Amino acid sequence: MPIRLTYGSRQQFRCRHHDITVLGRVLSAAFPVKAAEFALNASAPRNLYVEQEADRNIDWLHGYKPSPAELRCRDQGEFCIEVPATDSDLATGENRLAITVKDGAGTLHTSEMTFAWSPDPVPLPLDLRDLAPFRSVQEIGQVINGAFDLDPEANLIRSRGPVAPDALLLLGSQHGNQEATYRVRFTETAGAKWLGLSDFFAGLTEGEPQRGIKVGWCSAGMAALSPTDGGRSFLAWGDHSGDRREWAVATDPAAPVAVERDSAYRVRHQSCRHGGIGRVRYRIWPEGNPEPADWLCVEEDRHVPPELPRNQQGAFGLFQHMGHPIEWSDILVQAHDPAPGDRPGTDPTIARLPFLRRERPGAF
Repeated sequence: MPIRLTYGSRQQFRCRHHDITVLGRVLSAAFPVKAAEFALNASAPRNLYVEQEADRNIDWLHGYKPSPAELRCRDQGEFCIEVPATDSDLATGENRLAITVKDGAGTLHTSEMTFAWSPDPVPLPLDLRDLAPFRSVQEIGQVINGAFDLDPEANLIRSRGPVAPDALLLLGSQHGNQEATYRVRFTETAGAKWLGLSDFFAGLTEGEPQRGIKVGWCSAGMAALSPTDGGRSFLAWGDHSGDRREWAVATDPAAPVAVERDSAYRVRHQSCRHGGIGRVRYRIWPEGNPEPADWLCVEEDRHVPPELPRNQQGAFGLFQHMGHPIEWSDILVQAHDPAPGDRPGTDPTIARLPFLRRERPGAF
């Protein structure tokens, strides 16, 4: 079958953000792809973006793919079907999705899948410290980019290699102020540009011009770690979209931090919004050591011009930008209500660059 779905022909989804994402790949037998579309519950067909660019000349360690999908599709043939959670053709319970691809000879290739849909969001607290009751990653989350696997016997979630650019597994749903704590282990640090860690994901926006796949990243607070650069945190709206309203705030310079392969670490990651100001902060420390009092990275969007859009909520997810597979476990996500003196906008030391527009792929 020239069409392969990442998580098979029977899937399940719950309302975690604005879209349902079905990931897959058109295999080389159907290349070149002349046309592709999908239909939900026998409704009118919709265009489907299939990545046509080969990756043999792409520097996946330092660069981004110069294709319309840019950060969404790593390999030739990959696709991301996006169905809005408010789609009128989407039914609570059982749904059927049909995918059709026309190859260069005009031959049609088809694949069908069914999926269960629940419009109910995941409530807080979200306790995933015990993964033994689950057998599939789709029982606990929705993959937006890349692929992740659940290992219930080891009680952990692992990113699948080769790790995709901006791989993301959403575990929670859209909520306001939140705090996530978890354990993380890096299977390898050598040669990796980024190691993770997590994101309070606010959704994806259309690119300008539109290209049939959403590319603009919105984050209510990302925690990222580089073994060569250091720690950074991000707040962003429409990042990499080309939209004139696009903005991103990032830790600059990166905060010095050192991690070792095969060692376990603990992370505390918070996203908070108060008085119109959004804040992200996190810290990471070796497991078994006392939790430090200081945050490794703290960023706010207080200086972003008021006419630009803001993220009001985020869904907690596990994030990684390429590199080697890493492992997450002992995950707990809770509502977070900071004390009055500890709310966004109250720390006078946060006075970095007001905001950054990404003028080129990969720039901070």
